Amino acid sequence: MASVLQLFVDMVRLRTRPQDLPASDGLLIGSVVAVIVASLLAIRQLYPVDLALARTGLDLALQFAFVTGALRMTGHPERFRQTFTALCGTGAILVLLTWPLLDILIDRTPADDLFLLALLLLFGVYGWSVTVIGHILRHALDLSLRRGVLIALGYVLLSTAIADTLVPVPGGAPQ
Repeated sequence: MASVLQLFVDMVRLRTRPQDLPASDGLLIGSVVAVIVASLLAIRQLYPVDLALARTGLDLALQFAFVTGALRMTGHPERFRQTFTALCGTGAILVLLTWPLLDILIDRTPADDLFLLALLLLFGVYGWSVTVIGHILRHALDLSLRRGVLIALGYVLLSTAIADTLVPVPGGAPQ
């Protein structure tokens, strides 16, 4: 288990590839559960439980559809298990990094210096998560890192817009 966790951490550091993960249904399910739990913990102050579940489920469904479609379009549907596992496992790690930052943004006012620092760090984590997704897509779809990151950025912007439209934060974003 520790070696698999290290693979995910190294993937967040762009040092391993999705194909380095075992092609395991158990690992796929475990990584999906991990990203669901991490996401629910991170957004617990933004959404009531039912909306948090809806938002997390929608995010996963969009990711599933995107990965399935992209892999089919490029002729690599057999790479789904490791690609989706990689996205969920690294996603769980990155969501856990955002959790305390979101809590700071919710608990503080914009006039607080800690608020600004948390906001800057959150943007940094979001930017890095796009890079990690791009790194995973590069290997899954046989692309350059630049193209993988551009596709990842487009996916993140589109999926965020869809999710924010269908399951908006009640009362707007945190101050």
